[in-house]
Amino acid sequence: MLIDVIKEKIRKSIKSQDLEPPSKSKINVEYPKYKKFGDYATNVALSLSKKYKKKPMLLARKLAIFLNSDPLFKEVYVEKPGFINFRISYKFLWQILRDINKQKEKFGSNPLKGKSKRVLIEFVSANPTGPLNVVNARAAALGDSLAKILSFLGYYVEKEYFINDAGNQIELLVESIESELNRLDNIEVEELEDGYKGEYIVNIANSILDNEGTNIFNLSKKERYNKIKEYAINNILSDQKKTLKAFKVNFDNWISESELRQKGCIEDILTYLSETGNIFDKDGAVWFCSSKFGDVKDRVIMKTDGDVTYFVPDLAYHITKYKRGFSKIIDILGPDHHGHILKLKAGLSALEYKASTLSFILLQQVNLLIANQKAKMSKREGNIITLQQLIDEVGTDAARFFFLMRKSNTPLDFDIELAKKQSSENPVYYVQYAHARICSIQNMAKSKMIKMSNFKQEYLKRLNHNIELDIIRHLVKFPELIVHIGTTYDVNLLTAYLIELASLFHSFYQKYKVVNPRFMELSLARLYLCKAVRIVLYNGLNLLGISAPKKM
Repeated sequence: MLIDVIKEKIRKSIKSQDLEPPSKSKINVEYPKYKKFGDYATNVALSLSKKYKKKPMLLARKLAIFLNSDPLFKEVYVEKPGFINFRISYKFLWQILRDINKQKEKFGSNPLKGKSKRVLIEFVSANPTGPLNVVNARAAALGDSLAKILSFLGYYVEKEYFINDAGNQIELLVESIESELNRLDNIEVEELEDGYKGEYIVNIANSILDNEGTNIFNLSKKERYNKIKEYAINNILSDQKKTLKAFKVNFDNWISESELRQKGCIEDILTYLSETGNIFDKDGAVWFCSSKFGDVKDRVIMKTDGDVTYFVPDLAYHITKYKRGFSKIIDILGPDHHGHILKLKAGLSALEYKASTLSFILLQQVNLLIANQKAKMSKREGNIITLQQLIDEVGTDAARFFFLMRKSNTPLDFDIELAKKQSSENPVYYVQYAHARICSIQNMAKSKMIKMSNFKQEYLKRLNHNIELDIIRHLVKFPELIVHIGTTYDVNLLTAYLIELASLFHSFYQKYKVVNPRFMELSLARLYLCKAVRIVLYNGLNLLGISAPKKM
């Protein structure tokens, strides 16, 4: 990565002044906000001035003199109060085009970053009580894209879905379906105050009647409960898996809460906490001393009726993650899970597991805009716009791109009408069209008998217009961006990067002619540039799980 190269050169410049340089991780190199401040900038002279009792501007100038002799830089200069700014040489920029065209689909990958360390990402994990909704969809897009990016960086990534097929929400689901069965059989029933509603409940009830007939009413209460539960969970999970497949998301592991309970994992957790003196009785319930381990308060783990709270099976599930030997464990959770993080970390610490191995990404709410109005949604009331409906309406590519356009901790307004537009107003269309346009340019060149086999490296000197060089400067940032996302998990930065790259390319295309047989060397140089842009667009879209069409 160029930033790492620049940091190492900065370290050498500091040594040239007989000073001890900081490690690369402590040297800040960033992209200046304005072009007049160069391609990169560092505040290293400011950060070292106090330590070595030197004036920042004087130290910066001395470092800049040393750095200016390096062929990597076209220019190194100083700005007040002590910033060092860098402009990258044209020769290096042209070299980047050669790297991209040589590495192709591997450009931006960095196997040495991950070193095959094992990473587990758990996401979606929606209760099997209904179809996947738009918040689940946002988690699916983020989790799957993050997995692709981490794999691109050399990590061995597994994607996991935790099936919450036990607990109160499943009991309520069964009650809701049983109530619908009675209604279909003309049995008078009372309306469930908090029951699940919607067409899918009616469909499951009809499916049970089609397969079981009236025999379902002759079963004992326990047998009928188990039969309805089995039908419901199988039906809903099958629907969820089908929808996820249409959304280009596949999971490596599906873990069932019911199976964990059957294996005795819950009892193991309770026994250990009891033996280590970390639980106590109060008001007829059993409490975990979570405040001893960093939580804001102690937590109930067993209610007065003897049922454990959701915290216990979730803690047991996370222990299985640790036992499988992952170096990183990432949970992508909904907006209502903030309080759950502290108690989960406290539980892990109490069980002597390293809580820092586990990272959390909290996704905020999604607002669907239909004709500029927010759609009101409620799973319990059956008023939901499902992921499948959204896919049918706008397509998988647009849905994934729109879900990834905002930082995960920011609420997202999803404009359905905008996502459907086939124009430059629609960001995913704008990016995909840049890729398709380049494919069209390449086909035009072939039709005019302009062959890339005739290209020579010295032709790249023809690329000297500002827009051409700005495109290459942007391409340079791609590997650096991927590494940054692999650390911060801010996948939204990739959508922003692709939009900017598409904008630069469209501006270039509108201003300059790419294919012109009268100027063969220039045509070949620009085709070489276009090819590099297409490769990076393809790689970026691929990491987002979005297609890169050749025609539009």
